[in-house]
Amino acid sequence: MERTNRWLWRLVIAVTVFFMVVKALAIWAEGIWFASEGYGDVFLRRLSWQLAMFVMGFTLFFALVYLPYRFARKAAEKVPMPLREKLFGDMDKLMVDVALDRWALGVCIFLAVIAGLIASSRWVYLMHFLYATPFGRTDPIFNHDVGFYVFTLPFLRFWVTFVLVSLMFGLIGMVLRLRYEELLRFEETGMEAPVFAARPLLAVVACFLFLLALAQFLGRYSILFSGRGALFGAGFADVYGTRFAFWLLMVVSLAGAGWCLYEMGKGELKRLRWVFIALFATWLIGRLIFPAAMQAFVVKPNERERERPFLAHNIAFTRYAYNLDKVRISHHPGEPMPSINDLKFHETALSNIRLWDIDQLLDAYSQLQSLHMQYGFSAVDYDRYYIGGRLRQVAIAPRELFLPKVIDTWLNRHLHYTHGYGVVMSLVTEFTGEGSPLFVVKDIPPKVNGEVPFRIRRPEIYFGEFVLPEERKRRQPFVRSRQQQTTQTTTATPTPPGQRDASPSNQPPVPPAEDQQQPSQQASQYTVAEFVLVRTRAPEFDYPLRGERSAWKETRYEADAGVKIGSWWRRLLFAARFMDLGLLLNTDITSESRLLMYRRVLERVSAVAPFLLFDRDPYPIITSDGRVVWIIDAFTVTSSFPYSTPLSPQIRINYLRNSVKVTVDAYTGEMNFFAFDSEDPILKTYRKAFPRLFRNREEMPPDVKAHIRYPQSLFAVQASMLCLYHMTDPDQFYLKEDAWEIAQEQSSVDGKPAPVRPYYTVIRSPDDGKDRFMLLIPFAPFGKPDKNMVAWMAAHCDYDRYGDLFVYKFPSGRLVDGPQQIEAYINADAQISQYFSLWNRQGSRVIRGSLLILPIGSSLLYVEPIYLQAEQTPLPEIKRVIVSAGRRVVMGEDLWDALSKLFGTKIGDGTKSADAVKPSTPKSKSTSRDELFLELLSHMREARRAREDGDWLKFGVALNKMFEVGEKAEKLISQIKGK
Repeated sequence: MERTNRWLWRLVIAVTVFFMVVKALAIWAEGIWFASEGYGDVFLRRLSWQLAMFVMGFTLFFALVYLPYRFARKAAEKVPMPLREKLFGDMDKLMVDVALDRWALGVCIFLAVIAGLIASSRWVYLMHFLYATPFGRTDPIFNHDVGFYVFTLPFLRFWVTFVLVSLMFGLIGMVLRLRYEELLRFEETGMEAPVFAARPLLAVVACFLFLLALAQFLGRYSILFSGRGALFGAGFADVYGTRFAFWLLMVVSLAGAGWCLYEMGKGELKRLRWVFIALFATWLIGRLIFPAAMQAFVVKPNERERERPFLAHNIAFTRYAYNLDKVRISHHPGEPMPSINDLKFHETALSNIRLWDIDQLLDAYSQLQSLHMQYGFSAVDYDRYYIGGRLRQVAIAPRELFLPKVIDTWLNRHLHYTHGYGVVMSLVTEFTGEGSPLFVVKDIPPKVNGEVPFRIRRPEIYFGEFVLPEERKRRQPFVRSRQQQTTQTTTATPTPPGQRDASPSNQPPVPPAEDQQQPSQQASQYTVAEFVLVRTRAPEFDYPLRGERSAWKETRYEADAGVKIGSWWRRLLFAARFMDLGLLLNTDITSESRLLMYRRVLERVSAVAPFLLFDRDPYPIITSDGRVVWIIDAFTVTSSFPYSTPLSPQIRINYLRNSVKVTVDAYTGEMNFFAFDSEDPILKTYRKAFPRLFRNREEMPPDVKAHIRYPQSLFAVQASMLCLYHMTDPDQFYLKEDAWEIAQEQSSVDGKPAPVRPYYTVIRSPDDGKDRFMLLIPFAPFGKPDKNMVAWMAAHCDYDRYGDLFVYKFPSGRLVDGPQQIEAYINADAQISQYFSLWNRQGSRVIRGSLLILPIGSSLLYVEPIYLQAEQTPLPEIKRVIVSAGRRVVMGEDLWDALSKLFGTKIGDGTKSADAVKPSTPKSKSTSRDELFLELLSHMREARRAREDGDWLKFGVALNKMFEVGEKAEKLISQIKGK
C-alpha cells in the first residue's frame, strides 16, 4: 500500500513538472516574440503583475485554507480519541493520521495553485489599482470620483471576495477535521466542542464575519449599478432601502465577530447558529423584502416623481459614457425634392453613392478575382482615395491565403504556401456593361488603373484577417444577409419606463467578441497556418504564372521581421509553444530562418494589448510607398461606470471610447498603437502602465491619417443609445415623448423589415460645406406605424474632424419619408414589380440592395441598387438602379439614367470611367428605330420557340430582352417628341 502511494505521488509529480516545464518554455518563447516586435517591456511588466497576483493568491489561499486545518489537527493531539480504532480496527493510528495530513497538504497546494492562477488572470485589476487616473467627475450618491469605481473598487472587491472564499474553504476543512476527530458534534441545541477545539473555530469564524462586514461595506457601492427600478443605477428604493440594508448587514456581521471573540473565553459554540440566522434574516428582509416592498408600495404609485432626480443622474452619466453629450443637434428642412442646382452642388456625393453592398461584393470578388484555389477574401471594406484628382469611395479587399485541405501537408502549410497576394479595389458607384464591379486594382500581379495615385510595391499578405469562407458573413459586422440571423447579439434600445417588454429587435447589433461567437457547424475545407517559416531552403510560393502549365513564381522573404528560429534551442522553445515536433525535425530550417506567428491581425494586437477591446472589422489601406497596412479600431471599455446604462443585459459594458487606433503592416507584421483620445482617463491609465506602447496621434503617417474612419460598431451603439438619450429632460425621458428607433428597410433575406445599417458615404458636410467621408444612419419615431423619418445622424471620419457627431432633426410638422415608405412605393410601382416578377423566373433571382439615404441640400435622395444573380453561380450583377425623391420612384439602367428620368433632364457624371456601363443612345432616329424593331421581332421569335420547346429558362431570358428593347424604344420616342 505504501509503495503504491509512493509511486502514485511520483507519477503525479512527474506529470506536473513536465507540464510546468512545457508551460515555462512556452512563456519564454512568448517573451522572445514580444522582444522581436519591440514590446519586450510590455511583456515583462505584464509578467511581473501576473507573478505578483499569483504569489499573493497562492499565499493567501494556502494560508487561509491550511492553517485552520492545522489548528484542528493541533486540537486533536490534545486528547486521545477512540474513533480511529472504531473506523480502522487494528490499523496503525499514526499511519492514518500521516496519510490524512499528506493528502490535506497536497489538496491545499493543488487548490492554492488554481486560486493563484485565477488571481494572476486578474492582473488588469492590479494595473488599474497602481496607475488609477481620476475622471474629474463624482457620483451623486457617495461623492467618489468615477475613477474609484473603474480602477480601485474592482481590485478591492476581488481580494475581499478572494479572502472570504478562501476562509470559507478553510472553515469547511477545519469543521471536517474536527468532526472526524469527534471534537465537534451537532446537537439539537447547537454545536458542541471542547474548549480547546472551540476557541480556534470561533477565531476563524470571527475573521470570516469581519471580512463579511468589509464585503458589505464595499458592496454598498453596487447600488450604483442596480437595475431594479425604471433606470439603471441607484433609484429611490436602492438609496433609501438597499443602502440601509448593507449598513445593517455590516453591523450584524461586526456584532457577530465581536460575539465570537467574546465567546472564545468560554469556548461555547451553542449560540453560534444564532449569528448566522441573524445574518440570513437581515439579508432576507433588508436586501430583498424591504427594498422590493418600497419599490412596489412607495415608488411605483409615484414613480415619475420619486425617480426624477435619479433619472437625471442616469441620463447625464449615460450620455457622458457614450460621448453623446458631444453630439450637436441641428435642424434639417426636409424638403420633398432637391433642385437641379442642389444636384450640381453635390456632384461629388452623387458620384460616390454606394451601389455595391458588402455581401454582394464578397460573392463577386470571390468569383472574379480569387484566381487560384488557395486564394480568397475574408471581407470587403469601404474607404476613399483621390482617383483622377477627385475624391472617390471604393471597396477594397486583400487576397488572402486559405490552404485547401486536399494539399494540407506540414511542409505546404508552414513553408511553401506562406502568404496571400495583392488587393482588389473597385468603385462603389460604377459597374461594367455586364453589371460586374468596375475594378481599379485587380489581378495577379496587380494591375492598377492609370488614374489611381499609388502602385502596389509590396503585395504579399503575410498578416491578415484569415476568416475562413464559411465564417465570412458571420464575422462581417454589417452585411444585410445577417440581419435575420443575429438577433441574439442585437443591441437593445434602452427601454423607457413603463415599456419594459418592448422588443429590441429593431436595433443594430454590436459585433460579438471572439469568445461569444459560435463555432461553425460545418467543418471547413480550408486551413490557415498558425505560424509560417520564411528564409528556409524550401521554395516559397508567390503566385502562379499564366500560360505555363504548373508553373509558379518563387519568392524569398526580405524583411527582418519575425523571430529568429535557426538555433536548436529556439526551435525547442517554439516547438513547446506550438506543441509541434515539426519545428525540431524539419531539415529545411537554416540559421537565417525566421518564424512569423500571430498572423491574424486581431489575435496579434490582442496578444500585445489584451486590455483593449478590438473592433471585429479591420480594414486594409494602401500607403504612399505601395504597402498594404491594416487599420484596427480599439476601444477602452469598462462595466463599472456608475449610472450608465449597459449595452444590453448580455453585454454589461457601459463605457465606450474609440481611444486607440492600431496599424499592422501586412508584410512585416509591424504594429503601431496610436492614442487618439488624449482625454480618456482609461487610456491615460494604460499609458502610465505602458509608457512605450502608445504613440501620439500626431505621429501617425499622413498617408494613414487620410484613411482613418469612424468604426461602425461604435456608431451603431451610439445611435442605439441616442434613440432615448437625445432626451435630456427626466419627465420627457420617462414618458417617452420623443423616443426614436433605427429606421427600417426591407431585408434582402426574407423581405421582412430590418434596421438600416450604418453606411459610409461621401457627402458634402452640412456644417462646413466640404466633401467628406462620413458615416450615416436614419431614425424613425418609436412604435409608430407610418415609419416616417424624424432625424439622421452622421459621424465625421476625416482626421481634422474625426469623431465629431451631429444629428439633423426634421420639422415636427412635416412628414419625411422613411426607408419603409420608400420600399412601399417601390413595391407599388407596376413597371418595377413587373420586372421583378420577370427576373425572378427559373434560373435567377432578384436581390434588392441596401436603400441609401443621401442628404442633398434641403432634401433627401433615396437610392437602391437591384442585383440579378443566377441560381447556379453566386455572381451578382447590377441590372438596375432605383432612385426616389418627392414620393416619385423611377428605375434606370444606372444611377445617372435613373436621375435623368426622375428630374426630366439629362444628368451625367464626368468622373465615370470609359469601362463603366453607359445607357445606349441611338445614332440616328430612322436607323435606330428600324434596328429596334428588328431586334424586338428576333427576341419574340426566340421566346415563341422556347415556349414551344418547353424551355422556360430561355423563354424568360428572351422576354427579359424584349422588355429591354421596349425601354430603348420608349426613350427614342421621347427624344423624337422632344425634337
